[in-house]
Amino acid sequence: MSNRYRPNEPACPVPLELLALLLRSSDERVVETVRELPPLQRATLAAYCVARTHMRRIALVIAADCSEHALYEAAGTVGLALYEQCRDQASFDREPGVSLRRKVSLAKAA
Repeated sequence: MSNRYRPNEPACPVPLELLALLLRSSDERVVETVRELPPLQRATLAAYCVARTHMRRIALVIAADCSEHALYEAAGTVGLALYEQCRDQASFDREPGVSLRRKVSLAKAA
């Protein structure tokens, strides 16, 4: 098979039925379900999910249950960034475009 016919995206590291179940599940259920997977497969799944914006929450939940080494082995520097994000979610949970800067007042003192 030539590269011309290969899909552009990586293959899902788990069966699509399991991925569909994870998408419909609560965070607690996601943790329960993925704990049964081997550590490297779990880390690969976290990296797969973080690359898709609608699965970011699931990626962070899964990554929280992964070791730093497993995430690095599965996704390199992306895995390390994911490891940091899942440990410090507060700094990454802000809405895009929401700034913590103070508003500038143009009023003059009288």
